[in-house]
Amino acid sequence: AKQTRSKHMNNLSAKEVKSLMRQHRKTIRGLAQQWNLTLKRVRHVRTNGVSGEAFVRDWLEILSAPQPIQSVQRTQ
Repeated sequence: AKQTRSKHMNNLSAKEVKSLMRQHRKTIRGLAQQWNLTLKRVRHVRTNGVSGEAFVRDWLEILSAPQPIQSVQRTQ
């Protein structure tokens, strides 16, 4: 069941954060590295959710952004 998000959303619950992470195949470490966040901050948001329209918008972008394509460097 997809949730309809209103234009002005002020809260993102811990349950929603975890669900979006699973849905978009995001890991705590992957988010921290991709967005230059601390592991502690990502874990905090996973545990407590986030409040405030700007923070919610940022986290929705963070959680739904495509994974960066990582080039594989081979040593010979």
